Amino acid sequence: MTLTNAVTSAASQVGDFLTFATQDESGLLSLLNDILGPLPQPGHPSKLERRAEHVEMLPVIRGWQAQDKAAPATEEQIRQFFTPEELATLSKETGLSETATMSMVQELLPRCVRRRALHEPFACRIQRP
Repeated sequence: MTLTNAVTSAASQVGDFLTFATQDESGLLSLLNDILGPLPQPGHPSKLERRAEHVEMLPVIRGWQAQDKAAPATEEQIRQFFTPEELATLSKETGLSETATMSMVQELLPRCVRRRALHEPFACRIQRP
């Protein structure tokens, strides 16, 4: 890594920390849901399932759908599931560094896949009396 890249990476990480960017999941979740397509319908493979099948990750996706608290995705799984262009778009659109984007997608993707399988909105529901 060159000195310029090291300084740029460090500055991005400091910026992510100072702005609490890694605490704001809503923008990234919206982008993830756009990429994953509409919610699945019974008997019809979703865009998510077709994508997973194409990269031989359908068993992984099925595991995430079945587990309430699945472990985070690995970086390898994320790089296999999303194109480099999609990852760059996620980073650019959220304003996060590539490192922060990868970390957040690793945490959010399994949770997002689970909620989509249950047809639940990702945001917590407000209980009203």
